[in-house]
Amino acid sequence: MSKRFASATMAALLMTFEAGAQGPSAPKLTCDRGPVADKTYGGTAWNVYGCNDNRSVAIVSAAGSPAMPFYFLLFAEANGQYTLSGEGTGRQEFTRKAYDELSRLTPQEIDGLVRQARKASSPNQ
Repeated sequence: MSKRFASATMAALLMTFEAGAQGPSAPKLTCDRGPVADKTYGGTAWNVYGCNDNRSVAIVSAAGSPAMPFYFLLFAEANGQYTLSGEGTGRQEFTRKAYDELSRLTPQEIDGLVRQARKASSPNQ
């Protein structure tokens, strides 16, 4: 599988992501705003997508990254806290470092990523 195809596949999966914390009648969490490219977490490149709840973000390994294919979701809980989860088969030494760095983001930093993703997907750029 080509790196370009794998990256597009990961992005398509995120666009229809359904957060596990949501109930069966809850709307799907769609993370297709962006991407904000050229973000580095754990020493590797990632693309950040904002989600339709305007509080959560999906972080997808960039094409050519040794963490590929992998994505993280920083999901905003009702109590204002964030849950960080990840899934994929990228090299664990890189995904672990990225997880460690992402887990230290503050709510204000996550909000900044949401705003950047919203701006990146705006047709008025």
